[in-house]
Amino acid sequence: MTWRPSARIVRPGGCATANLRGMTLQPLLAWPDSNINGGADYSVDFSRLLAPGETIKALAFDTDGAGTQAWTSLTDTICTAWISWAQAGTLAVTVCVLGSSGATYQVVVAITVSASPALVPASPPTAPGVDINSVNDATMSAWLASLPTSAPTAGGWWNNANIPTYAGTPP
Repeated sequence: MTWRPSARIVRPGGCATANLRGMTLQPLLAWPDSNINGGADYSVDFSRLLAPGETIKALAFDTDGAGTQAWTSLTDTICTAWISWAQAGTLAVTVCVLGSSGATYQVVVAITVSASPALVPASPPTAPGVDINSVNDATMSAWLASLPTSAPTAGGWWNNANIPTYAGTPP
């Protein structure tokens, strides 16, 4: 897949902005403003929080009912959710990941959603990949069983003795 998040990415773990009575104040994380019925892909890059060599195993976005998620995606250390907004105001979205070390990393990202509806309602594109939270033995077995058992002449996935195999040039 060639899609990669490139806008609306926040990166927690930067330098502290101040130190007040022993409390270190971190920079505010915020995505660009939106409108009711507006939407886009929103991302968090956890690379500054993860330990060296650590990978992300699971992710979750929580809009507290203020938005509807069409899909989630993981690209390296960047977690993305496509969200359309149903509630106006200054909102807080909690994003949490499970690292390969077993540690969880959680951040809160602010976004201001205008009460004026978007002139053109948002329509989510096709997801860039499979939602990592939905991949399990049952879904993989069902997908494998749905594949043809001989290589397609036009290219594509096929079941090669219970080994998923791609024929042709990868997408």
